[in-house]
Amino acid sequence: MRARYKGPSGTGVLSLGDDTTIGQLYEEVRAKTGIPEFTLKYGWPLKALESDQMDKAAKELGLNGETFTIVPTEATQPPAAPAAIVAPSSSRPVIPVSDVSQPPTQGPESVSVAWAEREGTLPFGGALPRQIPAPELRKMVADHILAHPDTYSEAILATPPSAYARAIQGRDRWGGAIELGIFSELFDVEICTFDVKGQTLLRFGENKDTRCLLVYSGIHYDRVAFSPSEPPYQESMLPPELDRTVWPTDDAAVLEKTQQLVAQLHEMHYYTDPAEILLTCDVPGCQWIGSGERAGKEHAERTGHVALSEIKDNALLTCQTPGCGWLGSGEASAKKHTSDTGHASLAVIPDD
Repeated sequence: MRARYKGPSGTGVLSLGDDTTIGQLYEEVRAKTGIPEFTLKYGWPLKALESDQMDKAAKELGLNGETFTIVPTEATQPPAAPAAIVAPSSSRPVIPVSDVSQPPTQGPESVSVAWAEREGTLPFGGALPRQIPAPELRKMVADHILAHPDTYSEAILATPPSAYARAIQGRDRWGGAIELGIFSELFDVEICTFDVKGQTLLRFGENKDTRCLLVYSGIHYDRVAFSPSEPPYQESMLPPELDRTVWPTDDAAVLEKTQQLVAQLHEMHYYTDPAEILLTCDVPGCQWIGSGERAGKEHAERTGHVALSEIKDNALLTCQTPGCGWLGSGEASAKKHTSDTGHASLAVIPDD
């Protein structure tokens, strides 16, 4: 059995026996990451492996080839790996988006584009082998900003360069366009970013010989890679070390194939507007609900809770204000109730 994982300290590959249990899977992840207590989530929307499954064989549960997301149980959970360089608001908390409504039959991990002419496929997402550690990447950005004060002025950064350089090195800080531009310079590579919602392409870096590709969901960036495979070229079980992630800048075909991949992701609504999403806190005992990135950031700063999930429009909500029996469904209904009554204490009614 082979699987991939991604978490606060990075990403990697698991090679396990076919009879490996869920409990042994947890021990292997714990040994590789050093994280003492955590939950493993998989699929789309993300769902957790439960404690009553520990004696079950992982392969029998259909987890061969799965990608696991590691969610530490500590209240001060750090953000995910630098493989997902998060959106332009550099002070946002990492928000692992999950869906509390009825799960669809397929998620983004199942999306791929066959490329028969090159005998392979473009699968969505995947692990990043031999990646540079996050602290090192952050320091590279900070040093570059301080070394080029004319380019990265206070007017560009919306804050003094020294303050920005200090903030970007914090574990709860993330970058976006500025950081992608810097990485393009440092690694001498054109970075092409496809926005899933608008299905548009944004380029960072000019006159480069090579390019890499990213897909932006509104929450984070995922890499695009080419994986050798067998007909019908829909998926590959080869290790990510064999994936190709860099192409010549005159290779127009890879842009066309990535556009097809993005179209599939757009069709399944794999994108989020951070300013409009309705969020709930996943920390046990905390039933906070708020609207938008700003509210999520304020909640995280106030409580230390960064495990937030998106509430889809078909989720059933109830008001927890004493004496109020309001029930509603989705973001628009919740906003109207809060606006009309001032009641902000809402909770999701889970599906049976």
